[in-house]
Amino acid sequence: MPATSARPLIPDDASAYRALRLAGIAELPAAFCTTHTAESGLPLAQIAQRLRATSHQIIFGAFNEEQLIAIAGLRREPIAVVHDKASLWGVYVAPQARGRGTGRQLVQAAIDHACAIPELARVRLAVAQDNHAALTLYLGCGFTLADGPASDGMLQLQLLLPRPARASASASASASASASASASASASASAESNVFMKINTLQIPAK
Repeated sequence: MPATSARPLIPDDASAYRALRLAGIAELPAAFCTTHTAESGLPLAQIAQRLRATSHQIIFGAFNEEQLIAIAGLRREPIAVVHDKASLWGVYVAPQARGRGTGRQLVQAAIDHACAIPELARVRLAVAQDNHAALTLYLGCGFTLADGPASDGMLQLQLLLPRPARASASASASASASASASASASASASAESNVFMKINTLQIPAK
């Protein structure tokens, strides 16, 4: 399979985006905050408008040559009280592109974009507790389990974004950090395992 590339989607990608999003809703309806009927009924012009990047929303796509094979949106609220938070949403990778690093490449493109926005401090997302492939992807990209109970089988994950102040503090501690590099790597793998252990022991409230 040729190398994939990731970029922000534009209105001209509307047809391909709608087709892939509908495929995702049909396969994994619980992962989308809409229904196949509602989404398929939207005019193409409305979907094209959704793909216009703004200061509060951008949608990325991964391509295999000219074919759109994965999508992910990044959105933040304009209200000041939550202006430092963004949500990763609508992530879907076509079946034929899975297991090839496409999802990680796409999520990383969204993270890189978020890191370039000075006021953003964290990215949050919701994922089904039993979607182990998605959990592995997000944990591998640095997300951790956020505080708060799971609800309806969904978990809240978050990623703290590096900010200049944190980077400065990290630089001042670089000597001690490098001395414990191997220990940190081992701890990182252990942390991911511990997150899965914590996830597996969560009590999901009965509906």
